[in-house]
Amino acid sequence: MTVVAIAHRGEPVGHRENTLPAFAAAVALGADMVEIDLRRTRDGVIVVLHDQTLERLWGLGVSVGEVDLAEVVALGEGAVRIPTLSDVLQAVPLPLMVDFTRREVVLGALQAVQSAGALERCLFVTGNVAALQQLRALSAGARIGLTWIDGPEPPLGLLRELRAEYWNPMSGFVTPEGVAAVHDAGLLVSTWTVDTAEDMTRVLEAGVDAVVSNRIAALVAHPGR
Repeated sequence: MTVVAIAHRGEPVGHRENTLPAFAAAVALGADMVEIDLRRTRDGVIVVLHDQTLERLWGLGVSVGEVDLAEVVALGEGAVRIPTLSDVLQAVPLPLMVDFTRREVVLGALQAVQSAGALERCLFVTGNVAALQQLRALSAGARIGLTWIDGPEPPLGLLRELRAEYWNPMSGFVTPEGVAAVHDAGLLVSTWTVDTAEDMTRVLEAGVDAVVSNRIAALVAHPGR
């Protein structure tokens, strides 16, 4: 089976990350899935943005949680703007890896995904266990991946408790033994963020099921996939 090629924040090398043009480019380059990041505005709208502050990409030195949606979407120009989750669900036809860090986005994100009829094509991933527990309590059908930065040993008990589909370790923690243990438990392994040919080869040879990369064209073309 072909390993799932996941475009990290769309195609962030030639486009501004987490924007509709970046997502369209990732689709055009052959991505199987697109990874996006979620934040919540002051007025409660879920937008697609990695950083909690607007400074790095958008030149506004405030937290996204301190401004309303109208101010957020006014930043940028043309199609290069911060989209809402609903915008992305409508614009991107591929499955989505929905990454987030704060519990405050869980309810609004789930509602947006359900309203779009997109629950089956969205995989929610985070290392925030309390947020995943909240998501699971709200939805028995939500697809969950547990992001992991605590070493190469997969937390099989926690994965079972969350009824997770994926273990999602940082790429440096991927080992053939860890992948095999997760597979033996009937689950899948995704890993991030894998940008060099050498690292792609290593995680693919370890047997992972999905790879997140900023270099989606290189990943799609990798002979080990």
